[in-house]
Amino acid sequence: MSARVTTTELAMPLPDGARLLTEVAVADDGERHPVLLVRTPYGRGSQRWLHDPIALARDGWAVVLQDVRGRYGSEGTFEPMFQEAADGKAAVDWCAHQPWSSGAVAMTGGSYQGFTQWAAALGRPKALRAIAPAITTASVGEGRLRQGGAFRVGMWSLWGMAMAAGGTGGSRAAEKRAGKALKRWRELVRYPTNVDAISLVVPQFREWLEAAGRELAQPRPAELARIEVAGYHLGGWYDPYCEGTIAGYTALAHGARSEQVRRSQRLVVGPWSHMPRFVSFVGEVDFGPHANADAHGVTREQLAFLRDAVEGRDVKDGVSIFVMGRDRWLELDTWPPPTTELPLFLTADAPSNGARGGGGLSASPAESSGTDRFRHDPSDPVPTRGGRSLFGDLPPPGPVDQRPVEAREDVLVYTGEPLRKDVTAIGTVRAQLRFASSAARADVTVKLVDVHADGRALNVVDSVRRVELTPGRAQSVEVVLGSTAMTFRKGHRIRIEIASSNWPHVDCVEAAEQTVHWGGRSGSRLLLPLYDASAAR
Repeated sequence: MSARVTTTELAMPLPDGARLLTEVAVADDGERHPVLLVRTPYGRGSQRWLHDPIALARDGWAVVLQDVRGRYGSEGTFEPMFQEAADGKAAVDWCAHQPWSSGAVAMTGGSYQGFTQWAAALGRPKALRAIAPAITTASVGEGRLRQGGAFRVGMWSLWGMAMAAGGTGGSRAAEKRAGKALKRWRELVRYPTNVDAISLVVPQFREWLEAAGRELAQPRPAELARIEVAGYHLGGWYDPYCEGTIAGYTALAHGARSEQVRRSQRLVVGPWSHMPRFVSFVGEVDFGPHANADAHGVTREQLAFLRDAVEGRDVKDGVSIFVMGRDRWLELDTWPPPTTELPLFLTADAPSNGARGGGGLSASPAESSGTDRFRHDPSDPVPTRGGRSLFGDLPPPGPVDQRPVEAREDVLVYTGEPLRKDVTAIGTVRAQLRFASSAARADVTVKLVDVHADGRALNVVDSVRRVELTPGRAQSVEVVLGSTAMTFRKGHRIRIEIASSNWPHVDCVEAAEQTVHWGGRSGSRLLLPLYDASAAR
């Protein structure tokens, strides 16, 4: 018969005198237990539903759920992200010295809860043995607030307003003001963004937008390499923090000073978005029952990993990724796997059933050269349609038919011929373009698309690069679209879209006439990491 579980609500003191409301669930058996710590800005109640502290306590954990500074029951002023390093280290140290604690601490949780793990780990508390950051990133600036230098205006304006309107003990008048602003979100965010109105309810918004101050102090790879914990890194191909998840794994699996730490990292990436997360149906695609995280045994494996780490045993390392298109999991020794780079060059000749305008993609560069032009108008930007969005309030995240976007005059479309065999790309996708603008600053957005035989054009991965230019002069621009694992099936076509906006996913820059050069010596191309799928059979 299992021991009775007790739950206790405490006020954990911080060095500056603020107290954080903390809930502890632990078996009442007189024993000391390893600690599983979750720190959240969303209220401890939301974490009870996600982590089931009673069941975990019966399984031998001391489960600690904590509201971060300035949220719900915790004192102090909430300063998103920047407060979590010192507070997280203090929380780990506190957990290690409680009478019900074995002195070994693990952390878990996704999104902001995942960020609190990285922040605490950077402080190198001795008691922290393992982290399990999910759908998150260790960075504050690029990868979190920004993508390719562009500000993720939709995500952070909406998140900030929702947090301000949530009602966590602040002024009721301020909460009502935030609630009204939230209802006007699209109006306030459209170009030009009403920064003053948003900043009234989200004080940090201007700092986020202008890339000022402490954002520039985000951790560098050398700092991450000093972390000495086991890590279970969980991400999704359609999560906005996918690159951050992989970067965190890479920093520890390849860069950690200790060989033991390098051998104590595991990466799992499924076909998932941020919300809803870890399910098989994403966007307009059902990836099948094996895509479900529970069906794949992710939660069970994650908890076993953390338990092994806190008890000093070897953990399961390696990489497990879901290959879309084939809709199956692939086990790898590390990330990225060995690949061959496949260049597909922009050409003038569009396939017979290609999208409006644009041209083709070919394994051979066109001998003659040419240009394609479009006008970027920030008052009428290319709308976000699927992809790595954060909220369902935006167009649904994930793979979504892009044909409505491709019909626009400000989107260039380049499509390959029907594939004669399956093509599997695993790794980082890049585009190298010759690009010119009438403005001194421009965004170059590139989207990789899988065109099905019935004409559906489903986005795979996309990104943006904000560049400074000499007006009217073509220069080389590389856009790192991001990481993926995708099999383009026989009979499908590979396509890319090029534009200069993706609203409200990222903010817009000034109006301009844009030119893409192809053929001849320009060499504008897509670069796919070609994986030999037969090697995995």
